[in-house]
Amino acid sequence: MKRFVMVCGDKGGTGKSLMARALADRLRREQCEALMIDCDGEIGSLFQFHAKLDARGEPHVDQASGGVIPIRFTGTERERDQLLACVDHNNALVLADMPAASLTQLRQFDLDTGFFSELASRDYRATLVNVLSPFSASTRTVREMIELAGEGADYVVAINQWFGDQEDFFMWYGNAHNTPSSGLTMLHEVGGIEIALPRLQAGVLVAIDDLMLSFSDARTDARLTTPQRSRLHRWMQALDDELDEAAQLLGLALPARAQDAHDEP
Repeated sequence: MKRFVMVCGDKGGTGKSLMARALADRLRREQCEALMIDCDGEIGSLFQFHAKLDARGEPHVDQASGGVIPIRFTGTERERDQLLACVDHNNALVLADMPAASLTQLRQFDLDTGFFSELASRDYRATLVNVLSPFSASTRTVREMIELAGEGADYVVAINQWFGDQEDFFMWYGNAHNTPSSGLTMLHEVGGIEIALPRLQAGVLVAIDDLMLSFSDARTDARLTTPQRSRLHRWMQALDDELDEAAQLLGLALPARAQDAHDEP
């Protein structure tokens, strides 16, 4: 079955676009012919860092093959419809970086078009990826995400460790004064997977963004210092280990060690 992966959420500033960039980088390293979509259009970070460029260094007119298709999902009905039209390319994997408030927008889009049913009719299985900060406005979006698609999708929740460790996420995990989030309970009930988005040192990320590099390109770029490249390498390794836990839901190649464990009786 084909995969339609959407990195989404109603709360901005959680690290959603960082996760989308990291997934795109992993797919490029795997030489996966995934169709990538930035639903923030040409201003989105997925488009800025992974768009296909022409000989002049400008975005190529044809982004469908090896680039990033920019869609303004917050725009007109015709622009929103381009998200569903992407299934016509028939790629085995589609990765979409959705804009802020995307759960609300997807709910209306599904009412208008039967989005999730249409995906299923084209042999696509949706995966919704939600990146969490510790705040209640973020954690409660997991329940909203699962209620949006129900059994019509798979779910991955990424705990963004930029914001702290497990004790800081007490609105999600619960503590002596708080019960665990209802979203956490629902995630377990629907067979969703929780992973971590490891913390990348701020200075390293700033340097990468300043040079407009993908993570893989930055790993070997001499304009970064050796400590910066080393920290980036460690972060990429840690994140790959986390992504491996949800590889099947994300349409990623399953590493040999993970495949061996998966095949064990």
